[in-house]
Amino acid sequence: MLSFEVPKIASLTKAIDLDSDGCIARAPGRINLIGEHTDYNGGLVLPGAIDKYAYFSCKRIPEPEIRGVALDLEEKARVPLDTTKATGILWMDFILGIVLEFKKRGKAVSGFAFALTSEVPMGAGMSSSAALECAALAGLDALFNTGFDKWSMIHMSQSSNHEFLGIQGGIMDQFASFYGKKDQVMLLDCRTKNHQYIALPSANMEWCLINSCVKHNHLSSGYNDRVAECKQALQDIQSHYPEVQDLSQWDKATMTSVRFSNETVARRAKFVYEENQRVLAFVKGLQEGDIRTCGLLLNASHEGLSMDYEVSCAELDLLQKLGQDSAEVYGGRMMGGGFGGCTINVCKESSIESVMKQTKDAYLQAFNIQAEYYKVALSEGAQVVWV
Repeated sequence: MLSFEVPKIASLTKAIDLDSDGCIARAPGRINLIGEHTDYNGGLVLPGAIDKYAYFSCKRIPEPEIRGVALDLEEKARVPLDTTKATGILWMDFILGIVLEFKKRGKAVSGFAFALTSEVPMGAGMSSSAALECAALAGLDALFNTGFDKWSMIHMSQSSNHEFLGIQGGIMDQFASFYGKKDQVMLLDCRTKNHQYIALPSANMEWCLINSCVKHNHLSSGYNDRVAECKQALQDIQSHYPEVQDLSQWDKATMTSVRFSNETVARRAKFVYEENQRVLAFVKGLQEGDIRTCGLLLNASHEGLSMDYEVSCAELDLLQKLGQDSAEVYGGRMMGGGFGGCTINVCKESSIESVMKQTKDAYLQAFNIQAEYYKVALSEGAQVVWV
């Protein structure tokens, strides 16, 4: 039996009159040190779970319906249990998509009530939606005793995103939320699913996220366009090398012999190749304690994301440049799907407060937007507590 913070238990319990037949689950958001937009291309990523969580309480009810409460939004909704189409209420649709995945796998799901709340900032690139989905998966798996393992639930979340929500993402966010370990990041090969844990150096460094407070929505941004462009790049490569299964499998030796559909598609493929190489170099830097090299690799990753992959924006570019120009910041880059959200920065621990103040002031002057910043620690993955 695990215990969560009393305020969370109190609000989640009260919202649905939780009793001994229900449970509460939590799942963390994530940071990704490097390896962006490589997950859906079968590439390398380096994420870690963070100490900010989405919480999900649930209990069985006799009625054949799903009743939900979104505590942060102060909203309620209910839908019939046999609903198969999106409602347009996004938080409910995340749960509906998960329920359909249980049914697709032959697991009986009866009527239930749920409540949710989250500490993970929305639209900040910390995977608030994946944290919510993973908390719901862990909670419903426990409630209905379905016995899914972590990888099954990761793929259920991805399938719901693809088929129900129309978000064509990879598996990194869900993987980090389920497999996170305290004080460690994870090198994941998204094609083979092989992963290893890597401890972060702790001497005179701290990870900081700066939220541009520019919101993005993957359904209306260019995220799905990038997925489509990478699929086209893979098809172009396969016309020369049919054995290549994922865009991350191609290498420099084959680059000159592939004729891409257009220059944009070629730049997307170039970025994926170079980002995978940066991940490997970054891991080597961590293992050798060479934080300066890691910082330079973060800067290079941002340049590629901005120029070759074109998922940055003016606000993120300025935040990254302000960090790059500071002697107290080793390096940084935009993090997440892009088109808004956060930059991730590795800073000298002793000066992080002054650096963040200077950055926020300059950003406010340039865009009249008050940025936010968060210091994060690496945490454990999704967990369940019975009440």
